[in-house]
Amino acid sequence: MEIRINTFEDLIEFLKTKDLTPTQVNDIVCKSLQCFFIGGNRSKDEMIEALIVHWNKWKHASCRPIFIDLDPLEG
Repeated sequence: MEIRINTFEDLIEFLKTKDLTPTQVNDIVCKSLQCFFIGGNRSKDEMIEALIVHWNKWKHASCRPIFIDLDPLEG
């Protein structure tokens, strides 16, 4: 079975609807967006919310931070 994810919205929908572990979510995000989570134990839903915040903040930047849950602009 082939799955196509063409947009960020497709990615979020896939992450929300599939039975994935936090490790699997991190792997998928890392491979698709070249960024990853560094925080500790988070639920899949918490990771998705952090990803949405990260994407909305950085989607138009030419150079995005690779760490989703670490803001380089905060001290």
